[in-house]
Amino acid sequence: MKRACIVGYGAIGPVHAEALAGIPDVDLYGICDIDKERADKGAAEYHCKVFYDLDDCLKDEEIDSIHICTPHYLHYGMIEKCLVAGKQVVSEKPITMKKEEFSALLREFAGKPVYPVMQNRTNKCVTTLKQILDTDTELGKLISVKGIMTWHRDESYYNSAAWRGTLAYEGGGVLINQSVHTLDLMIYLAGNVESVNATMSNKSLQGVIEVEDTVDAFMKFKNGATGIFYATNAYGKTKKPQLELEFEHASFQYINGELYRDKQFVCRDDHKFSGKEYWGSGHGRLLYDLYANQKAFTVEDIRNTMETMFAMYESAEHGTTINVR
Repeated sequence: MKRACIVGYGAIGPVHAEALAGIPDVDLYGICDIDKERADKGAAEYHCKVFYDLDDCLKDEEIDSIHICTPHYLHYGMIEKCLVAGKQVVSEKPITMKKEEFSALLREFAGKPVYPVMQNRTNKCVTTLKQILDTDTELGKLISVKGIMTWHRDESYYNSAAWRGTLAYEGGGVLINQSVHTLDLMIYLAGNVESVNATMSNKSLQGVIEVEDTVDAFMKFKNGATGIFYATNAYGKTKKPQLELEFEHASFQYINGELYRDKQFVCRDDHKFSGKEYWGSGHGRLLYDLYANQKAFTVEDIRNTMETMFAMYESAEHGTTINVR
């Protein structure tokens, strides 16, 4: 039996709590938040211990695993403290906010039990497509990849928490917060990125945020394919991401939670979800796999995603193509 504690009980912490409560051989042991009211409410709902400070969690020898669900700027420091204390770590994205922090994580904690939450990899359509790509020898060469994410984030969203929309505390905007999942799926399915050329802008929230609400990029993959990526928070509604992969002898479209091969329906994602519909239902499957099946994605598994994301910020800042690693 693993005892888990959720640190940070804002938007995503309750999603982790709901998932953990339904997994055998794991005990939702505690909830921690500096906001006493939020922490108390969550602990009361799940009949677990309450903490108001991470250090108190680390002192509790009963806790095996800590879920980091806090604002971006706290992630690396908390992960570091948890690993030094001998705890397993499950961290929401981004696993680190800065490139230097990610390099330090790879260098100083290689092989340690820290698991990034890239839950969209576990969507039914994604796992189905991944299996096809790994086993079908008739697809031919991968030619191109497309990823599109159009969400809506307005002034009220960014005013809901002081850290949102700030470079120092969020690390960026639509790329690092919302669309990194779409970028990750492109890399998970198509292979590692070799170089990127990106531009970023703030089209709808000038005077509200100091980071990007829109990003577009051209990418070259190490296998010779090219890709285009577009994401914005300036759309009027929040829609599920779209992916397209073009091979010599087949094409795949992942749109509105459904997978098509050469325009023929293959499967659709589950419509049961925690939190918001467009987050999908991947958290439950990812955490179930981790605790019940001892199967999880590692920091190394998302290395190219993180390094490509950082390269996109660097490319946009300098106006040039940046090689990844």
